[in-house]
Amino acid sequence: MRRVGAAIAAVGFFGAIAAAPLSASEALAITPAGSTQPAANQLFQSKAGADPAIDLSVASLEEAKVAGAPVNALFSLEEFMFKGAINWGGYKFTYYSQQVLPGEGLEVPGRHVNPAGYVSDADGFIVMAGSAPKGTVYDTPFGYQGKIYDRGTVGNHLDVYIR
Repeated sequence: MRRVGAAIAAVGFFGAIAAAPLSASEALAITPAGSTQPAANQLFQSKAGADPAIDLSVASLEEAKVAGAPVNALFSLEEFMFKGAINWGGYKFTYYSQQVLPGEGLEVPGRHVNPAGYVSDADGFIVMAGSAPKGTVYDTPFGYQGKIYDRGTVGNHLDVYIR
């Protein structure tokens, strides 16, 4: 039994070595009927001049300040997006782009994107998701206070809505 197992393993090993010079697409290519050549590789290209699905451009802290962001911001949107999460004041802040899910159902009065790139309400509070009661206000390291309008996180984790 061991000899049979060893023989199967050896065949598999040497078969893998023999196929190694081929790319995966060439090794698995289907040959069209009546042809000796494998099918052409499929290429994926973005549409020329197409905008990305999500706007990834961000303003630096200096650009945001010039555009009207508060001077007391500890992190710009650019830094926030680069880090992905910021632990500050006993809370973990993450972000969520409204481009992924616009969220008109949140019923945020005066909803707009402020000069720093955060989704805000008419009173200037940035829109957040958390497990606290809706309407709860938090200080943030982004130069604006945030207000809970949505659910989706638990405990000291707050999700900040960005453009």
